[in-house]
Amino acid sequence: MNRSAKVFAALLAGVLLTSCGRPAVEAPQPQASSTAASPAVASAVIDRWDALMPEKDSFQRPPPQIGLSRGNGMDGVGGLIDDNGSGSLPGQAIDHSSPVRAQQFGSSAVVDGVDGRTLDLDGYVVPLAMNDAGQVDELLFVPFYGACIHVPPPPPNQIIHVTLATPITMGALWDPYRLSGRLQVKHFEADIASASYDAAAATLSAISR
Repeated sequence: MNRSAKVFAALLAGVLLTSCGRPAVEAPQPQASSTAASPAVASAVIDRWDALMPEKDSFQRPPPQIGLSRGNGMDGVGGLIDDNGSGSLPGQAIDHSSPVRAQQFGSSAVVDGVDGRTLDLDGYVVPLAMNDAGQVDELLFVPFYGACIHVPPPPPNQIIHVTLATPITMGALWDPYRLSGRLQVKHFEADIASASYDAAAATLSAISR
């Protein structure tokens, strides 16, 4: 990938987290299933984001839905809140006047049992790199589209670093996609966020609304 493509990719990734014009959008989630371990579950396709969190993390806050109901009786504007009380509390207005990007927090703990399992997961794309044709070939896959730099990125164990088998031409940054591939427990570090998981030679398909 040439230098100009790298620069454009970095700018595109920044746009995703600097635009404050749209509300955060959460990826569709199936209903919760039993956490009881079994050989069938251990080899099942991963189609839920909470399958990537250890059980002790499962009580953490829902993704931010700015200006919308957060569920579980928590309404109003607000960002993420971690176990130590860091972040924006439910009902607390986000300070959009600050030029400082909200920092990532939350758990990076992984579920060892998901290593090597097949992915069929819905979410959103944060572009990291493009080829010379302007197609995205490396990205972070996340459970919600963060509409603003003042909304923290998801926790590391809710982000998957992806390299695509076939690069794609991106639509709107808030368009949902389905990720298919094989998951690997592997740490990845980027300027905007870190990820606890990786999927190489994966495929993305746009989801019709």
